[in-house]
Amino acid sequence: MTDAGRFQHVSSGGLSLLVHGLFLLGLIFSVSWNNPPLIPVQADLWAELPEPPPAAPILDPPPAPEPLPAPEPPPPVQAAPEQVDIALEKAERKKREEARRLEEARLREERQAELKRQEELRQQEELKRQEETRKQEELRRQQDRERQEKEKREQARRQVEQDLARQMREDLEAERAQLNALQERSRASRHARVVDDFKLRIQSKIQAYVRLPHRLTGNPEAVFEVSLLPNGEVVRAVLVKSSGQPAYDTEVERAILKASPLPLPPEREAAQVFREGLILKFRPSAEAGGGA
Repeated sequence: MTDAGRFQHVSSGGLSLLVHGLFLLGLIFSVSWNNPPLIPVQADLWAELPEPPPAAPILDPPPAPEPLPAPEPPPPVQAAPEQVDIALEKAERKKREEARRLEEARLREERQAELKRQEELRQQEELKRQEETRKQEELRRQQDRERQEKEKREQARRQVEQDLARQMREDLEAERAQLNALQERSRASRHARVVDDFKLRIQSKIQAYVRLPHRLTGNPEAVFEVSLLPNGEVVRAVLVKSSGQPAYDTEVERAILKASPLPLPPEREAAQVFREGLILKFRPSAEAGGGA
């Protein structure tokens, strides 16, 4: 084999080794790029060149070699099981975080909805309380008005009753006073009639015992105050006014004592007039009567 042939053979073997070395470096780089950095490993590649064959006889140059086929692309690098677990864990964690976020959002919405509902209930209760307070206040005012009106009516009724009772008392007192006055006048009139009647009786009885003196002149008047016991007996007879003729005065006094007991009215009040001091007037003339 000529030097050109040997060079060409050597170049073909070196090229093949170079291509495989580049493929291996590309694979390593791909794995390193897709995976986290690993501890670097140093590797030395050794390529032994084949022993040059023994010299061959010079032959005609062979035809040009066909171009080498393009190397097949390396198969996709499969992730290591640890990387798969990490990815799955990340996915699960992301899913859990998303679920937690959604749950928190749901709970937050529920809390907000609950707070809103409670606020609406509170507002409704407040409105209800205010309405109830307004109704109670209106009821209280109405009751106060009714109570005041009732008190006014009651006061007016009591006033009317008091006025009527006072008027009735006044009328009754006036009637009683009028009746008492009538009774008093009637009693006084009857009393006066009784007193006058018994005075006449007393004077008539005394007059029956009077003996007129022979030398009596004129018609003189003698006045005596006579005191009596309750039974009509004469206690004493006092000359209050002389007739001017002692004989006549003495005769009248004797007749008063002689006529005892004197007649008295049965009524105590009328009889009391005679017991307290009876004033009797006497004249000798038959026409002269006695009177207090």
